[in-house]
Amino acid sequence: MNNYNVNKEMAGVTIVFITLFFILSILSPYFKESCNTMIEKIKKQKCKIKVEKTEHIGTFKIIGIDPETFQPCECYDGNRWWSFYKNELEPGDYFIKNEGQPYFEIIKKDTIIKHEYTCYSE
Repeated sequence: MNNYNVNKEMAGVTIVFITLFFILSILSPYFKESCNTMIEKIKKQKCKIKVEKTEHIGTFKIIGIDPETFQPCECYDGNRWWSFYKNELEPGDYFIKNEGQPYFEIIKKDTIIKHEYTCYSE
C-alpha cells in the first residue's frame, strides 16, 4: 500500500466525520427538551426529607427521614438539578420539594435557601 492510497482513505474518513458532525449539529436542537417541558417535569417532583447524607452515583440521591412519618426514605433526581446545590446540604437540614412548584428549599436551623429552576438555553 503506498502513501497515495493511505491519504485517500484518510481523506474519505475525514469527510465522513465532518459530514456527521455537520448533520448532528443541525439536528441537535430537535433532540433537546424545551424549557416548558423541563419545568413541567420539575413540577412533578416531590420530596420532603430530613437529610442524613447524599450520594451522587449516576443519579443524585438524598437519604434521610421523612419528617411526616419519621420513616427512613430516599429522594432521587435524575436530571442533576438538585446536585448543583449538594454542597449546601448538610446532615440535619430539611430538603423540601413540593409537587407543583418549580423550586425547592433547603431549610437549615437559621436559614431557608430557595432555588428556583431556570432555563439557560433556548
